[in-house]
Amino acid sequence: MQVVDELRRGVRLKKINFSRAPIEYELTPYEILMEDIRSRKYNLRKVMVNGDIPPRVKKDAHAVILEFIRSRPPLRKASERKLAPAPLKRVSCPREQLLDSIRKGRVLKPVHPKLKSRPLFQG
Repeated sequence: MQVVDELRRGVRLKKINFSRAPIEYELTPYEILMEDIRSRKYNLRKVMVNGDIPPRVKKDAHAVILEFIRSRPPLRKASERKLAPAPLKRVSCPREQLLDSIRKGRVLKPVHPKLKSRPLFQG
């Protein structure tokens, strides 16, 4: 829209010389292979062993993954597993007990509305 507005106001476009050849880019091996596959330059042949497709080729990826999972040793039941012993609680000095109680904080008792309205100091 901006270019069209500027053209309406009288801006002239500069002519460009297209005498240079366009830049050519070299394809990567992957792009070359993909181009060959798209153009069907090569025909793939089935691999046959003794007149039949090998069993490893017949399986799909899902079956191969499931077979790998099944070949692993089974997990032990949770009831059979042994847990590491719980860390021993160290006996703390009175200073540590005080700091722990401060860190835990304390739940304050709720104040009744009647007590809130009373003045603290009378004098």
